[in-house]
Amino acid sequence: MAGSRPVRSTAAQAPGLTDKLARWGQTLVAAPLHILTLGHRAPGSFFAVAPDSWPGDAVSGQRLLAGSLAVCGEAGSIAPSDQDPPWQRPGASELWRQVLNGFAWLRDLRDCGDPAGAALAVRLVDDWMEREGRWSIATWRRDLLANRIVEWIRHYDWLATAADPGFAGRFVQSLARQRAHLKRIGRTNVAGHETVAVLKATIFADLAFLREGTAYEKSLEQAVSRLGRFVKRYVLHDGVVAERAPHLQVAVLRHLLDVRAALASAEHKEPAELAAAIERLAPMLRFFRHGDGGLALFNGTWEGDRALIDLALARSGSGESAPAMALASGFQRLAAGTSLVIADAGSPPGRGMDGEAHAGTLSFEMSAAHERLIVNCGVYPGAPREWRHFMRFTAAHSTAVVDDTNSSEITDHGALEYRAGNVLVDRAEDQGAQWLDMCHDGYRSLFGIIHRRRLWLSPDGGDLRGEDMFTGPEGRPVTMPDKRFIVRFHLHPAVKATLAQSGQAVLMRLPSGRGWRLRASGAGIGLAESIYLGEEGRQRRTEQIVLVGHVPAEGAAVKWALTRMEG
Repeated sequence: MAGSRPVRSTAAQAPGLTDKLARWGQTLVAAPLHILTLGHRAPGSFFAVAPDSWPGDAVSGQRLLAGSLAVCGEAGSIAPSDQDPPWQRPGASELWRQVLNGFAWLRDLRDCGDPAGAALAVRLVDDWMEREGRWSIATWRRDLLANRIVEWIRHYDWLATAADPGFAGRFVQSLARQRAHLKRIGRTNVAGHETVAVLKATIFADLAFLREGTAYEKSLEQAVSRLGRFVKRYVLHDGVVAERAPHLQVAVLRHLLDVRAALASAEHKEPAELAAAIERLAPMLRFFRHGDGGLALFNGTWEGDRALIDLALARSGSGESAPAMALASGFQRLAAGTSLVIADAGSPPGRGMDGEAHAGTLSFEMSAAHERLIVNCGVYPGAPREWRHFMRFTAAHSTAVVDDTNSSEITDHGALEYRAGNVLVDRAEDQGAQWLDMCHDGYRSLFGIIHRRRLWLSPDGGDLRGEDMFTGPEGRPVTMPDKRFIVRFHLHPAVKATLAQSGQAVLMRLPSGRGWRLRASGAGIGLAESIYLGEEGRQRRTEQIVLVGHVPAEGAAVKWALTRMEG
């Protein structure tokens, strides 16, 4: 896939006062004085909150019993060892260490079908407490801390079945120290889905120690109230999370379901804002699912665990079906017959929510029944750093690119600048056919170009027609003409594509044998290499259809038709 490197300056901005204060604060909490204060009196009682009910992977559990943790294709030994302790192993990837120190794999050991799983889990928890019980930057990071607190608390009853008499005291003391640290670092410089995870862990810990008295009661009340206020604005009115990422839609829904279960287990009423957020999240999670049950690949998403998505939706209690549109976030959904089109017709995430956002404005994906046809490249967790960066480019999405430039600038520090901020969409239906008329101004400041995209889906779903236009704003001429454009249609790796009709069309064959044909006018048509990172732990070669042309001063228009082939 050809890169779409921005011509805008991507030099990292000089650190501002806020960044300096944040680093100073991190240094302060890591100082010896802070570490000493974590050693205050451990609570004398502990309440196991809402034992974990998410299913583990028995195969992964058996692998753990054999001494190996596998994460996205990377396997490493977890055996406690003085020569090679696993928790901060230098040769392991960052993702592998994160998963190991997050302890979500406890449920795999729990469900492996072997009683030895509990004994191994206790040995590993004990080994972590001995080696990592005092603060370190690698294993006490805020996100890992929040995950570990929750997993330890929810698995305590199971761990206790294989523990020695002194384990409870060591466990509670370590947990109390971790809770104290999370309370201190969870108040500032936390945003988005991490805020939900941190508040969830705080609530779990406060519930676990609630019998200790009023300090925990007050902390619990504050954390629950803060979570309610946060999700009220973080989960947008249409039910999409503020980062506009379908995989975070799943994660946040699971977090809130866990909080609801924990509060119920301690006979505490959930806040109305939490219940309302769950009600908004669930239908939009259905919105982002293709016919195969996996997720659409917008803003750093991969296909995901279909069974886990099913379970989260079932536990939400919401039976509301997927809506046709998401007015606050701008996503649109066209469904007819067995065809489904999901389009990103909204502005990129705002400041503070855009650290991993993609420059994919006006991109779309299409599936036919249970098979994906047109996709974005996606990105799985733990993908190499350079791939995670490149997959954010506009060229990694099924949309148009002008002059190999991203529609929103991706800066060196990860945020978006000069974003496609004015994204407009109009939707209509006529005798069963559905229309979308979308545009964005991401290329206006550089080239004086507005990208407008129209989509039309027939009533039977067998015909998707599109038009991509590149014009000057308000009907004026393009200020920098003759820039090359490429309209890209990335194909799922299972799709086989060939040029036909003397290079005037592309024929696509799905695994089921169904065929589709793409024709275009106003641009040259061809096939190029692409890559697909939508499956966890895999990089798959695939192809993309490209429509290539130039934008004159008076503008350009490309018409294309994606038609199902009968027989």
